[in-house]
Amino acid sequence: MTGAILPGNSTVELRQFDVPVPSHGEVLIRTKSSTICGSDIRCIYREHLGKGPEGYQPGMIAGHEPCGQIVETGPGCRRFRNGDRVIVYHISGCGVCYDCRRGYMISCTSKYRRAYGWQRDGGMADFILAEEKDLVALPDELSYSDGAQVACGFGTVFEGIEKVGISGNDAVLITGLGPVGLATAMLARAMGADRIIGIDVLPDRINLANELGLCHNVLSAGPDNVAEVREITGGRGVERAFDCSANERARLTCIQATRKWG
Repeated sequence: MTGAILPGNSTVELRQFDVPVPSHGEVLIRTKSSTICGSDIRCIYREHLGKGPEGYQPGMIAGHEPCGQIVETGPGCRRFRNGDRVIVYHISGCGVCYDCRRGYMISCTSKYRRAYGWQRDGGMADFILAEEKDLVALPDELSYSDGAQVACGFGTVFEGIEKVGISGNDAVLITGLGPVGLATAMLARAMGADRIIGIDVLPDRINLANELGLCHNVLSAGPDNVAEVREITGGRGVERAFDCSANERARLTCIQATRKWG
């Protein structure tokens, strides 16, 4: 099979690999969709070899947002079967530590923790070998590309929203309207947010946000954003704010535009 690796020199290499065979508790998945994360972009265009949770291991097949269909199951699999449509959660934790047992595999510090596309082969190939415990069933109403986006981007957003909660009582501010920011707007709307305000610096992203109609107000990033948000919200500010830009000025805007007790 063909797989993509990231040499870390602004290129992507396609290499030939043997199709893996699932062992105990593992499944072989035919990759149907595998989206590209911002961390992949960083690793393509910048030096990325290193240590720790994001230490990409040389020669590993890239891609930690895969979705596909099971074509073979190894012995010991108890939930999924051949033909099942699944999302692969990108962090494969040890499964038995305190954080893993609470559902926070990303915080696993065991030597057995391996992230798909980083320390073990990922989804940028015809097939991916995954552990059954790392799989999420893909509902029939979602496409494989929908599932791939859920694997990392939407999942990250959903976890953040679950932490603070969103309801019809809330005005929501989102700084940064890239994929994660738009996912935040989509989920906030689905959860009934009273008003959604988005801010971005790039005209293309502002135009896309307007076209999608996910935000009630879309603002261009600038020094007057806090005043603009307060004007939209009757002088109070928003109940919930999410920074999806990783920009320090945007984070400050989120803090200053949030109302008391927000």
